[in-house]
Amino acid sequence: MRQGDKIVMAAIAAATIVFAGVAQAQLAPQITDAPIDITGDRLEVVDDVATWTGAVRAVQGEAILTADRLVADLDNGGSFTRIRAIGSVRYSNGSEAITGKRALYDATARTITISDDVIVTQGDQVMTGGELVYWVDSGKLLFTAPSGRRIRGIFYAKQGGQSS
Repeated sequence: MRQGDKIVMAAIAAATIVFAGVAQAQLAPQITDAPIDITGDRLEVVDDVATWTGAVRAVQGEAILTADRLVADLDNGGSFTRIRAIGSVRYSNGSEAITGKRALYDATARTITISDDVIVTQGDQVMTGGELVYWVDSGKLLFTAPSGRRIRGIFYAKQGGQSS
């Protein structure tokens, strides 16, 4: 595979985190044909690993993923095997957002994991915990707390057909 092809495949792979949508109930997947725009201060491709660094931003439509660093591992055919977003990770798609310090998309396991002080917001609703795992195929979601802490959710009752 040519180096240019690897860069394109890595860009597509990195954007997968943007589209996958993480929490089934809070953040629905974004299905769109809109172009993917990935920017960063630097892109380095070595062997089958593409690394964006410096205020990385991946955008497709309303879906935005930002991180300090984005690393995409590719197999020999150019397909991604996993994607890691590291440092100040934030995923948003309009009024909903998830933040944490790390995110991992594992193509083999078909899971998305966001970890380290995870905060999920949808409007005024907020959930916090240590790690969020989403199984892409089943839609299963697991939110766990770090040792000695608990999952916390703040939910507002609908008033007049709208949530506060």
